Amino acid sequence: MMELDYSLHHYQKPLMIDSKNKSILFSSQSFYPAVGGVSTLLLSLSKYLIKLNYNIYSVHLQVSNDNDSINKLGLPIKEYIIPKSGVPESVFAGYAKFKEVIYQHLHGVIPFKYSSIEEVPGYLEYMKLSEIYSYYLIRVLTENDIDIVHFHDYQVMPGLSVIPFGIKSVFSMHAPFLDSVNPIVGSWIRRYCNRSNKTIFSIPNYANVALKHGIKAAKVRVIPPIINKEMMDRSREKIKALNNISNGSIVISCIQRFDSKSGQIQLIKAFSKVFKKHKNIYLVLVGGSSFTDNISNIRKNYLLDAKNLVNRLNISNNVIFTGSVDYTNLSYIYDKSDIVAMLSIMECFGLAISEAIYRGKPVIVTNVGGLDYQIINGKSGYKVEVGNIDNTAEALSKLIESKKMRESFGIEGKKRFSNLFDPLKIVPKYHFLYQSLFSNLNINDLDYEHIYNLLR
Repeated sequence: MMELDYSLHHYQKPLMIDSKNKSILFSSQSFYPAVGGVSTLLLSLSKYLIKLNYNIYSVHLQVSNDNDSINKLGLPIKEYIIPKSGVPESVFAGYAKFKEVIYQHLHGVIPFKYSSIEEVPGYLEYMKLSEIYSYYLIRVLTENDIDIVHFHDYQVMPGLSVIPFGIKSVFSMHAPFLDSVNPIVGSWIRRYCNRSNKTIFSIPNYANVALKHGIKAAKVRVIPPIINKEMMDRSREKIKALNNISNGSIVISCIQRFDSKSGQIQLIKAFSKVFKKHKNIYLVLVGGSSFTDNISNIRKNYLLDAKNLVNRLNISNNVIFTGSVDYTNLSYIYDKSDIVAMLSIMECFGLAISEAIYRGKPVIVTNVGGLDYQIINGKSGYKVEVGNIDNTAEALSKLIESKKMRESFGIEGKKRFSNLFDPLKIVPKYHFLYQSLFSNLNINDLDYEHIYNLLR
């Protein structure tokens, strides 16, 4: 198996006694303004950590032609952007193939049919891109006083191999870790996770599977991802695509990119059944190209298939494809929505559902992964089985026909968000984890009142 190795391993950062005001480097495939859960989390987490006086740095691939997006939000994040022009197209093409195989397998879409990780198409290109990443990573570490490198997801996982002594590392797994994971894939992930100081999973089930695959218990932590409540409470501008929705209509929205594990097809088919009875309803599908779409055509047919299905079912006048919507404008979608749905084949967590229940919206989700974890069936939303069109249509009909039920589910969902997923409760967990890397800090030692005052 290929390993990354650099002469700069001799660089040693002195161990620090003071555990306050640390500098954290986020290493990820993408960052704001890219769409997707990881970008959403990183933007939100950065905003809150800055309030706690952390210095935030980021190294990631170029996601747009606007390299000043973060500064426009007023966030003092120092970005190191790896330009697309610096990566050969052949490397991007192979990298996309490799990570798509891993992505689909981790989400339970396909079995793993290879005898080793190296046999997966695009593995060599994946490791080549990891080398490019790691050179930038070392550059950031030598130019800045970084205390912790926080790696986000398997796309950048090999970078854990090049962290110099004295710098702490955290790895967050932003894909499901299921019992169905092939031992070869599990062993590959375990090898890197055990090189980190701590590894974060989003729900307990994934952490339990990680332990079965040999990831050391002392390294494993469960911390859900977070949304940015401030951005969910305001919107910069209206979404023109929604202007033609008539007053009094029921709006069902799905905020999710189009890919192999997403559930827009199930939702469209269920909506079509319900539309036969309820004509004053609209389906709003929010989602467009992801980072993968910018480097490869490997996912291009998912959106096209959804549009073709809408046309075949003759519901195009009541189904709106908005394309990508900037995170700062998503609150407008929630304002217009009466029901929010996410029907993934598998979903690691589903931050759009976190956003929906924070905004007091009733939801319909499939009973998988993080969606199942967030919702109480029949109380804060409805859970349906993957692929069950009739069950989904029934859940939609119940919520369409009962404003009282929609309001009740919305209230209960918001309570559950406040109890379990509010950033004011989650960010201190990140803070404790970071600080504990440098001391024998006990969680009871944290001054929560001071932390809450800073975060508010």
